[in-house]
Amino acid sequence: MIVTNLVASFVAYARDKGIVYTLKRSMKVCMRRIRKRLVSKDVVGKRPIDVMTSVEDVVKADFVAEPYVAPKKVDKAKLNIGWVLSPISIGSGGQHTIARFAKSLQERGHNVTFFIYESISQQPADYSHQLLKEHFDIDVRCLPMSQAEKEDIDVLFATGWETAYPVFNMKNPAHKMYFVQDFEPLFYGMGSKAVLAENTYRFGFYGITAGRWLTKKVGGYGMKADFFDFGADLDIYRPTGKTSKKKQICFYARPVTERRAFEIGVLTLAKFHQIHPDYNIVFFGWDVSDYDIPFPYENRGIVSPVELSSIYHDSQACLVLSLTNASLLPLELLAAGCVPVMNDGENNRLVIGENSDIVYTLDSPIELAKGLDEVVSDPDIEARCQRISKSAESSSWDASYEKFAKIIMREVTTASHERD
Repeated sequence: MIVTNLVASFVAYARDKGIVYTLKRSMKVCMRRIRKRLVSKDVVGKRPIDVMTSVEDVVKADFVAEPYVAPKKVDKAKLNIGWVLSPISIGSGGQHTIARFAKSLQERGHNVTFFIYESISQQPADYSHQLLKEHFDIDVRCLPMSQAEKEDIDVLFATGWETAYPVFNMKNPAHKMYFVQDFEPLFYGMGSKAVLAENTYRFGFYGITAGRWLTKKVGGYGMKADFFDFGADLDIYRPTGKTSKKKQICFYARPVTERRAFEIGVLTLAKFHQIHPDYNIVFFGWDVSDYDIPFPYENRGIVSPVELSSIYHDSQACLVLSLTNASLLPLELLAAGCVPVMNDGENNRLVIGENSDIVYTLDSPIELAKGLDEVVSDPDIEARCQRISKSAESSSWDASYEKFAKIIMREVTTASHERD
């Protein structure tokens, strides 16, 4: 309708003034608007200083001259616990884990609030609440970060490194803690973001890390920390009673996440396909339809946990690569009866453990392909998959939730009944 009206206006003006005059005048109007835009405060062509967080919060966080000092412990059995998160992203595994642990605190009677920090993108707190409820299975109070100092908070968690800066700057008597799920400086090339991420481990917060490898890493910066072990959702990732597997393997394919080594995985599977051209190869984790994959494959993209469990049940092995902290997938795979083939390294072994049911190899396409070949060539692969599933029956998240809650109580309260 708007376009129709504009065309009608143009035609009427042209009839009155002539087509040449009308075109010249239209061009002048367009150029005037462009010049106005160029000299406005949103100058075209200028790039903001991008540090993944608020520039103001970075320059304000004087952690050397004005270090954070933990307040006195409180004599309380139930705490008011705040978490500072960047805007909620439906596909975020890290935020899903945060929601999982926050919900476990709610179930123990603690009051939990999420504060949404809008340095990267804007997201109203009520919309964050809606996303969390619909996609992360948690009904939690959400507020903008600007309201955090007005709240009665006993514990305040930083999550991703970009949230550690506003947490440091908050003038609040809360115990400041850091929920560390990965060594985030490795997410970037050596530059400003890597250094700014490293510095957050010097803020003096007490860290609770996903696995012991991270406790060791952040300890190198003088950060005190404890860890929880990984678990698996055994209501989803469990044996189904199937007696046979398909001629199938799967691959956790995340080209948008560099630490998941997508390219090495594709080269590995190209080698595997040469050896076993009769095997179906299933990609999951991201839609890779616009990539030139040099062998036949099934592109499942982002799937639900139930769909993922079905892929595990049908597959004999799964290639899952991680170059920083270990993935959550290996324990899920074991519980579902699928053999994980992984790149070897302290980052994986310290977290997942010295598990003989996992095939660890050098992170070379040739060696990883040999690992996959070893699994599918096992004449007892069916029995092997059933055995590893039974061995993972105690790998639920319950023990992790319990330890997490105890660490908080130990560091924050004087209540001895909840301490180790």
